[in-house]
Amino acid sequence: MAKGGAWAAAGTGLCVGAILGMLSTDLDLPALVSYTPDRTLLVVGVAVVGALLWRTPLRKLLAVATIAVAALWLVVAFTPLVAWMADGLARRDPVRAADAVFVFGSRLQTDGELTADAMSRLLKGLELVAEGRAPRLVVSELYPPSKAYAPIARAWAREFAPRAEVLAVGPVANTRDEAVLLARLLHERGLRRVLAVTSPVHTRRAAAALEREGLEVVAVPCVETRYDLETFDFPGDRRRAFGSVVHERVGLLVYARRGWLR
Repeated sequence: MAKGGAWAAAGTGLCVGAILGMLSTDLDLPALVSYTPDRTLLVVGVAVVGALLWRTPLRKLLAVATIAVAALWLVVAFTPLVAWMADGLARRDPVRAADAVFVFGSRLQTDGELTADAMSRLLKGLELVAEGRAPRLVVSELYPPSKAYAPIARAWAREFAPRAEVLAVGPVANTRDEAVLLARLLHERGLRRVLAVTSPVHTRRAAAALEREGLEVVAVPCVETRYDLETFDFPGDRRRAFGSVVHERVGLLVYARRGWLR
């Protein structure tokens, strides 16, 4: 291949790979494997791989993958697919008194500040404690390099629920870890009933994982800040929800297969 042709092929592959990366990121497909780092580098990486593959027979596979993801993007954005898949994921139990409120972990910013998800979960947990629903708040800590969640929870508790005891479990890598460590903590103290606070589509799997460890669970979803879960009126809402919804559907299957659910 002539030098000019080689550069043209690499440029075409770069563009096709970039399109694939951007569409995948827009649908939040990295959430399927719990990929949390910045997705910009992922787009760049896929684009570079595309530039390399376009000069080989594998360019057909890259083209097919890009067309398939583009078709999926259209289906997700302009059909009720996400609403159908999300149906039944959110569990909301009648709130009643409990021994503890447990706030499932969420990613923090690199400077230790709360992300929107982490803030929504913590605020809901503190609201329940402030209402007198439980005397203690438990949070979970992620593995480093994630910053600590408990100091923020304690600082906010001093303002909104000064009588609350704030405890932490961890470090944890997933919902299963959280369920096992929380159950161990509560059982050691002779406690059983917990108000489980997490994002709406995560409540079904999270509550079932806690129940598998012998806890009595009251599922309390926090406010979903990224999309309108109740209506899915807009294409953007459906795209933003897709990765989380598919992640939970796959998670339910995996957890059930491994015996991690009630």
